Amino acid sequence: MTRDRAFLKGLRNTGGFLATLLLAGAAFIAASLAVPVPGAIRAAVPASGFLPAPLDFLSFLGSLALLAYWTARRSAVPGWKRVGQVAVLVIGAQTFMTQIETAYFLEAFPLLQGSFETYRMVLRGALWGFAAAAAATLLTGGFRKTAELREPRFTVDPVRALARTAILGAAYLVLYMLFGYYVAWQSEAVRLFYSGNADKLGFFAQWGRSFMEKPEIPVFQWFRGCLWVLCLVPLFRGFTGGRVELTILSGLALGILPTAQLAFPNPLMPPAVSLAHFWEVSVSTGLLGALAALWVPETANPAGKPEVRIDR
Repeated sequence: MTRDRAFLKGLRNTGGFLATLLLAGAAFIAASLAVPVPGAIRAAVPASGFLPAPLDFLSFLGSLALLAYWTARRSAVPGWKRVGQVAVLVIGAQTFMTQIETAYFLEAFPLLQGSFETYRMVLRGALWGFAAAAAATLLTGGFRKTAELREPRFTVDPVRALARTAILGAAYLVLYMLFGYYVAWQSEAVRLFYSGNADKLGFFAQWGRSFMEKPEIPVFQWFRGCLWVLCLVPLFRGFTGGRVELTILSGLALGILPTAQLAFPNPLMPPAVSLAHFWEVSVSTGLLGALAALWVPETANPAGKPEVRIDR
């Protein structure tokens, strides 16, 4: 590729990302208006977060729009299949996976108890995620009657992938315990928020206490680990880039999608708790995403076939 062609391609991708950002921002606002946050929760939003409010919003929306556009840009499938591929990743990792844990630890969030806000958050995220996926598909040419597509570079064998997903679920449980204790639980604010006291027990003593209070938590977190990996499977099946790029994208997707919202002033937890969870979750799930990309998909087209014009 000549330097001029590379420059034009970069310019086109930059323009596509910025347009995705604008459309995704409009979709986010529309979803928030369609399914508004209750007044009691809005009133509890802290006055300031980690960044000025406009930068909070831009960093949150920009990271999600970038991942949606990147996924769509590397997709080997056209039309609504591409929308579904991007939507599964965005809605699954950014909304569904975070809210099932919120529901599990609901007693730690007084503002959500006795309300349907957890379900409303899922609905808002689903509306926004689907719209962002459609925008990314549109801006990467997925809806054109003729589109230049590459053959996918990877395949996913269902039986082998499920077996490896089960093992990766166990790996996630280990990551969850290690990062939960050595990153999040080192914060006094986190200990006070969840336990009501600042006592810091050792690793085994603390997890022994947690297992006594919630004996099902290992199974729950193993199951969540499996679901994290399954969020990536549509991405694996349609990806046209190389293994290194897939590993980076998968790691960023699971590291950023569930944590970008923690940059907002958060009515559900103090800023110090949000920050501790940001580092805990972004690194642990990011590592899981990278491991999944290295192990679950198998190379189907090592050299990569040239682009072909597909008439739909």
